[in-house]
Amino acid sequence: MTNIYNNNVSTTEDYLEYLYSNKFQKSKYLKDEEVIKICDNAGVFKLKGYVKEIKHQSIKNIDDVLAIYLFDRYFSKIIFDLSSRIESKLKSVLINECYKRTNNNFFYLMAKNHKWTNYSIDIPTIRNWKVHTSSMSQTEAYSHYILFYLQNYNFNSNKNMHLQNTSLINIDDNEYNYPPFKYLIEGATLGCVISFIRSLKIGNTDIYSKTATNFGLGNNDKFLNYLKRLNEIRNRVAHGGRIFNRTFRSATGVGKYQLLRKKINNHKSLDVYIFLFFMLNQLDEYKSIEEFKNIQIKKLFIEFKEDYISNRESFGLLEKLEKESFQNIGKIIYSKMCR
Repeated sequence: MTNIYNNNVSTTEDYLEYLYSNKFQKSKYLKDEEVIKICDNAGVFKLKGYVKEIKHQSIKNIDDVLAIYLFDRYFSKIIFDLSSRIESKLKSVLINECYKRTNNNFFYLMAKNHKWTNYSIDIPTIRNWKVHTSSMSQTEAYSHYILFYLQNYNFNSNKNMHLQNTSLINIDDNEYNYPPFKYLIEGATLGCVISFIRSLKIGNTDIYSKTATNFGLGNNDKFLNYLKRLNEIRNRVAHGGRIFNRTFRSATGVGKYQLLRKKINNHKSLDVYIFLFFMLNQLDEYKSIEEFKNIQIKKLFIEFKEDYISNRESFGLLEKLEKESFQNIGKIIYSKMCR
């Protein structure tokens, strides 16, 4: 491949001037410097993703672009909250299913309890447990559980007590003070949790299959796709990525999830929204996608318009938008959520 990237660099002010010179109307409600501040928060690269969807309209203005950006941030917050709840559920299920089958808090370090050979714990998770040598600050009334553990327990002592005469996974016991499994999982990344779910097998029990059953998914292949999709969603919203009119990894629908998603694009954000409700076992009350839309999507837009943080960031733009303008923006957003 020999293509050379020759796109010009541009500041927020440069890009706004480009839009105005291409028939975008200036804000009807905000001062120029307020528009610049909002666009600085978004970033030029992200703004282009919102501009793309309205640049072919006969009448286009910067207020619409900003409103779509603000909705994207608000919706990301909702998606992040739902995905965090699922992560918490995953962690709880994982710990419970493992502790039903062992009374050894350090079982996860035994090679025999893993399907994967040469298993390693991911660095972002294990770095929290570096050997602690300094004393706790006396001004801290209650130490965090990680600090408390590191200051009161020694891995070599635990290894001699709980892990004698058994092969271990890849560990560095000079660098890390490996904790009980429940402590490790509490602060583990989602990617680490998923890798444990996929690798652990205690005796004859596959922890992956047991976890899938807790989420109503007996088919292991389907559950793997669900976990990969969840990880993709979580990473995108956690790092501030645009979700408006972007595609996501798909997943095979089951039960009520499959019923509700029949009429929408399986790679778009509305399908993601329904997927997260399914993972939290909160879809049973909806009989159709129309009913879900009338309740959840309507609620989403009402609460967005009244959201305190969104209105503060936008210098009150959402409150100032006329009802017809806000409804038109809602139609644009919803259409891109579906297809």
